[in-house]
Amino acid sequence: MKTKKCPVCDWEIKDGGIKVKVGGKEITVCCDDCAKKARESPEKYSAAK
Repeated sequence: MKTKKCPVCDWEIKDGGIKVKVGGKEITVCCDDCAKKARESPEKYSAAK
């Protein structure tokens, strides 16, 4: 199984992560803090996979 990295902090995403809608796209981050950061800077993280 391929591990995914959080687009915000680059840590490994475990247990499916947290899905966040940013800039019209849905991204997966590792924790609530990263979800908050992604929402605060959508232009920076909306291009993330």
